[in-house]
Amino acid sequence: MALVGYARCSTTTQELERQLAGLKEALVDQLFSEHVSGAAPFSERVELQRAIDACRPGDVLLVPKLDRLGRTMEDCVTRVAELLDRDVHVRTLDGRVDTKGLGTMAKPVVGVLAAAVQVERELTIERAREGIQGARNKGVPFGPKRKYTNEQAEHVRELRGQGKSYGAISKATGLTVSTVRRILGVV
Repeated sequence: MALVGYARCSTTTQELERQLAGLKEALVDQLFSEHVSGAAPFSERVELQRAIDACRPGDVLLVPKLDRLGRTMEDCVTRVAELLDRDVHVRTLDGRVDTKGLGTMAKPVVGVLAAAVQVERELTIERAREGIQGARNKGVPFGPKRKYTNEQAEHVRELRGQGKSYGAISKATGLTVSTVRRILGVV
């Protein structure tokens, strides 16, 4: 029996380190990881495909959490069912899933857990949207931070009032032309 590990993060700005450390600590025999969205089609999840292909009957695919296998309940259940049909078990580092020993109950149990994961994700998104809307209603600014001070903005307006071009203002203030235009509301 081999232990095959798979880790995934959605973007390159997210860190895989914690997932990889957990899998290494579990003493996986083979380790696969990638940065790809969980919403990406299975055909684009090359390392997941490689991890699944590396599994032989009796092996265990170890993932940090069930949602690493798919974004929706259907994706997770389908993936786990395919693995179970090949006599490959699935286990998660968080301890919520271990299909070994569940027998015929493995697929339904994974279905219920995957549904819970999907509901949790949807609730998290909903709460985040509500929080953002509440903050916007209170006037909290969103988006990138300003790259100029109030004094620089005033200087830009003075220079434009003197008839200076955007390029000349940019050189005089050290701001980009697009920032000068943004300050002047010409975007």
